[in-house]
Order: sequence, then structure tokens, then C-alpha cells
Amino acid sequence: MNPGLASPPRILLIDDNAGDIRLITEAVQVAVPGAEVRSISDSTLAISGLKAALEAGEAPNLVLLDLRMPKKDGLEILAAIKKNPKMRHLPVVILTSSEAPSDVFRAYALHANSVVTKPLGFVQLRSAVKTLCEFWLGVAHLPEAAYARHAAHQDLTH
Repeated sequence: MNPGLASPPRILLIDDNAGDIRLITEAVQVAVPGAEVRSISDSTLAISGLKAALEAGEAPNLVLLDLRMPKKDGLEILAAIKKNPKMRHLPVVILTSSEAPSDVFRAYALHANSVVTKPLGFVQLRSAVKTLCEFWLGVAHLPEAAYARHAAHQDLTH
């Protein structure tokens, strides 16, 4: 497993659909037994919830973010994450039902780490989530939490 990960890995799921939250959480727990999955269903609380997790030393290793939500859409949340020096290092995967090319383009323009269309069936969803978790939690090198905290306080953007 990746040395930069919390043990157990922490995943933040931001999605307004209770059914999707349940299915994605179950798929993550099958793919990564013991993973901590925290969900935020009210999009207006996403950034404050993420800030609270960071301040508590419980930054997620991976953020799974839906696009289509009432009140505040996923692109607004993504922009806020990537604009914030204390959050921008977090890998954000857009997990959405949208296949609109404009949504994909805008997500990458706002520095999403990847965009994945939610498969319709649970077996396919489980497979997609397993692949995401294998890559982001097993293959990709993620910044260690201590370094990320330090970098957020430094001007490392040059």
C-alpha cells in the first residue's frame, strides 16, 4: 500500500443521492476492506466538512465527488478545493452520471484528477470503484499528510 496513506485509508464521498452513497460506500468497503468512508450529502457543507477533517488531522486520501447536486454543484466544490492551498493536493475523482462533454471538459479545466461515469449496475459500479481504489490508494503516489500540511503553509507554487 502507498506509504503516504492514512491507515486505514480515508475516502470522502460527496453526493446528494442516498442510494448512490450506500452503493458506493459498499463498493469501497468491498474493494478496500477497513477503509473509512465518510459521506457528505449536503453540498453546501462539503467545504466546511473537508476543512474540519483537515484541521482534525483526518484528511481524506481520496475525494469522490458527484457533479449534479442541488444548492451547490460539484464543479463549484471542485473549484473551491483546488483553489485552497490546504486542500489542492487532495486527489478529487469526479464520479458522476453525466456523460456530457462539457462537464468532462469543465471538470478537467478545474483540475479534477479524473472523471468517471457512474455505471448503472452495482456489479459494474463495484468494478469501477475497485479500479479507482486500486489506482489511487495502491499505485499512485500521494503526498504524505505531514508534508501536505507543511506545504500548505509555504509558498511552494513557484
